[in-house]
Amino acid sequence: MSSSSDLWQTLRSASLVEGEMPQHQEPHWATRFMLGVVGWLAALFLLFFLFLSFGDLARSPDQALAMGAALLAVALVLNRRARRSDLWDQFVLALTLAADAWLIAGLVDRMDLHSFAAWAGLCALAFAIAFLFEHWLIRLFHALAAALLLTLALACLGWQALAMPLVMGLLAGCWFWAERRAHQHDRYEAMAFGLALSLLLLGHLHQPLLGEVSLLEELGQPRLPHWLNPLLCAAVLLALLHRLRLPWRQGILALPLVLLAALIPGMGAGALVLLLGFYAGSLGMMALAALLLLGFGSLYYYDLALPLMTKSWLLLGSGALLLLIRALLLRVRSVS
Repeated sequence: MSSSSDLWQTLRSASLVEGEMPQHQEPHWATRFMLGVVGWLAALFLLFFLFLSFGDLARSPDQALAMGAALLAVALVLNRRARRSDLWDQFVLALTLAADAWLIAGLVDRMDLHSFAAWAGLCALAFAIAFLFEHWLIRLFHALAAALLLTLALACLGWQALAMPLVMGLLAGCWFWAERRAHQHDRYEAMAFGLALSLLLLGHLHQPLLGEVSLLEELGQPRLPHWLNPLLCAAVLLALLHRLRLPWRQGILALPLVLLAALIPGMGAGALVLLLGFYAGSLGMMALAALLLLGFGSLYYYDLALPLMTKSWLLLGSGALLLLIRALLLRVRSVS
């Protein structure tokens, strides 16, 4: 504290600041935690009251949709008008999630699960909620939901192979918009994290259900070849490398990532998140990239119809290649 006071006095003597040193106004973490708990309790009591009062009406799909829309409108007004605090933030989050649940309950019986327009409309709604609400978690959750709904919409057309490249492009766009528009950085950053999290789930949507067909194939038979997915992911990754304008040495060293993305489905998503994380210095993005690379690499490894000895030789060769790349990177760093 004395060092802070000395620094403030030095700045005052240099006429860089005026007045007394500002006091730390941030509440203790325990206070913030209790306010968050109170916000959730208040929202749950309100929802319990609404369920007891309008529970019979909400069983109708139309009434459930109306209740969800009303709760969503109330949450938006409170988010925009109320004074920002941990209590109100958690209260708004609980109301928004409850509104989502009521909307889903109302749409289940009315919606054609094989309709592209229905899933696309829900995707647009999720993106609109993520854009309108000034709440980091609401933006993250709804950006994640929007990416999954976009995938389901494309599956209805048989275009499952386009889902991951499109989400990767949206992710890169949100990340660059967050850097370009400083006043809206939190909005686009939260949406970018939601899109990155959705990439963890997209690979599992392609996995078979009970050993028969995948969830996406249940909605529509694929009309595009499966090899198109990794090639498009590699193309998006190559476009990102061009957009980042890396030095030629670093660009050449990043080309193996493009080749890996073109060969193994899903690895392009991990490589893109990894490059964005290193470019922006985001530990969160780099952690998600590690999960993506590990997850998709494991799926590819276990899906290979090869003997275990062959897989062992492949792992040994991959380790030797990574060690060689590490030695090359260290050499390039020492030269530069």
